[in-house]
Amino acid sequence: MGEVSLTSDGKKFQASVSLMRWYDAQGGHFEDEGVFIDENGNRTIGHVPNHRHHVTLNVYRIDVGLKYQLGTQWSLEANLPFESKVQDANVEKLAGVDYDDKQWAAIVENGRIHHRDETYTGLTDSEVFLGHYRLGVVTENDFLMGRIGMSIPFGKTEEDPWKLGAKGEEHLHLQFGTGTFNPIVDLYYNFPLYKGLAAHTSFRTKLPFYENSKTYRGSRELTYTGGLNFRLNKWFSFQAGYLGIYQTYAYWDGVIDKNTGLLFGMASLGTSISTPFNVPLSVSLMLPLHQKTLYDDSETLADTNYEESDAFEFGPLVSMTVLYSF
Repeated sequence: MGEVSLTSDGKKFQASVSLMRWYDAQGGHFEDEGVFIDENGNRTIGHVPNHRHHVTLNVYRIDVGLKYQLGTQWSLEANLPFESKVQDANVEKLAGVDYDDKQWAAIVENGRIHHRDETYTGLTDSEVFLGHYRLGVVTENDFLMGRIGMSIPFGKTEEDPWKLGAKGEEHLHLQFGTGTFNPIVDLYYNFPLYKGLAAHTSFRTKLPFYENSKTYRGSRELTYTGGLNFRLNKWFSFQAGYLGIYQTYAYWDGVIDKNTGLLFGMASLGTSISTPFNVPLSVSLMLPLHQKTLYDDSETLADTNYEESDAFEFGPLVSMTVLYSF
């Protein structure tokens, strides 16, 4: 979250590269099933003592963007993101619970089909926009940007993990895309307050409205921000603000995916530097403030010493962006 950059001095093209690191997201769930394998290799799912799956996720992302200025008030924009997701997973015993060797082998195998120590890489869904800019909407120097666009399903999608898990087969809950074209509406407003100080706010919504060929329909999302920008001089500016996201449930074949559905907020701090090489640099740090899942597993959590919910708890996020206009 930071300042919106416009091409200037007659330059119609702008390229950007953003690097992001999302640290140590924590997730997990309680489990009472195991996968038993007999001497002939047949697999059956059976009841085992309660235990827990625990997962840590680190995400690395590079996002290449292009913008073309159509006159003074219109633009075309597109991006192409690439992600690497590093997952560490294990199964945990619960205090006071006994496990025999056969049960524990079934627990380990069941954990393996759900979550594995693996690194997943690939393109994620791209986005294209038509943007409109207006200066002097309310006051002489304020700025309003509106964009309407669509996500393009470049990201890899998975088969229904709930159906595969019910059959004791290996599956993956992580996805790189939705497999659908999703409308996006984005509004940004910047309002000068005093000298180099300005306030900004934005709203963005993404609206998946149909399921893909694998019966998945992604979450609808609303992202909202508010904050302050302060320009110290022509070289340095600073930003601080709040980012919130509301995410509805996603669905597999019309059934709720209980790992989705979130309401969370993050604090954002950043700085932008105008280098002498026509390559402005922005760096930001985002820190989680609160998170709430729509799926209520409070009764399960109350019976144990664990406090994690089924969905990932967000960790800090660091990003860096460079721009070049030509």
